[in-house]
Amino acid sequence: MASEPGGSLPDLHWSLAGNVEHEEQAYLAGTAHPRAEFLEDVDAGRCSVAFVAVNAEQSEDWNGASGRHFIEQRERHERMRGGLTARLLAAAQIQDGENVLDIGCGCGDATILAARATGSGHALGADLSRIQVAEARRLAASAGVTNARFEVADVQVQPFQAGNFDVVLSNFGVMFFDDPAAAFANLRKALRRGGRLAFLCWRARDENPFFTIGFAEAAAVLGLGELTGPAAAFSLADSGRVGALLSGAGFGGIEFAKADEPMLIGCDVADLLEYERASPGATEILAGLSPAQAAGLARQVRDCLMAYASPDGVIMPGAAWLVTAQAA
Repeated sequence: MASEPGGSLPDLHWSLAGNVEHEEQAYLAGTAHPRAEFLEDVDAGRCSVAFVAVNAEQSEDWNGASGRHFIEQRERHERMRGGLTARLLAAAQIQDGENVLDIGCGCGDATILAARATGSGHALGADLSRIQVAEARRLAASAGVTNARFEVADVQVQPFQAGNFDVVLSNFGVMFFDDPAAAFANLRKALRRGGRLAFLCWRARDENPFFTIGFAEAAAVLGLGELTGPAAAFSLADSGRVGALLSGAGFGGIEFAKADEPMLIGCDVADLLEYERASPGATEILAGLSPAQAAGLARQVRDCLMAYASPDGVIMPGAAWLVTAQAA
């Protein structure tokens, strides 16, 4: 499956022009997916292309406040998940010359690591977020990694060339599918027979205090707001459901390993409090409060964070599933 060392990446493209023309005609004719959102992606040195995003809600979020927040906090997030990312790459067992697809690549840290691991092969990062893909391209160029490429894509419907990849991996990017059955079936099609799938997804919310100690939770405790239902980040916490999805999509040899790693969230409580305060959810909550209420809310969050403070920083446990499978 490998391309020639030092070659270009034509085998990793998806014949976008023809597929985009077909999808655009369907979209304009009203026969495309009912929630399709037609977006543009401009790649340096190439003409503007477009793609169809059926997962419109997530597309809007990750091209808006959440995407900007992740770019601003990229280094923090990479540090937080460093131990988990290392476990993902080890499980993927990337070999020299293989073609790798990274799903929900964000700012591209795992894609760049995969590109280095594959050596004479290539790695392609795909994400709904145009702004994060732009950052990933910048970072790869800055690092001198020439065998990594990034594209804006909704992998639920992206017309990947069948059997084009040896490895599909995802570093906490697969939980946001609104149609996971379609997404995993499409990823199975993209893998060659016997190709490997490896991804990380969060386990239960109550196993991950990073997601339970924040302004939204504190507001609920103080009667200043209500907690919403389960976040998309935990949509794949049920291993039974995930196993059924993967089996139904054509994967075999499905294995779940508990991946538990301490996560350094902030250098101290003050640092982490400012990080939490700047999150999109906190910004929205704080905008509706009086100064006194906002100060009380910040004290509540700070008190919760103190339980995880140490001389080495604010460290919280991270609890994930490391899922591996093969394309049957």
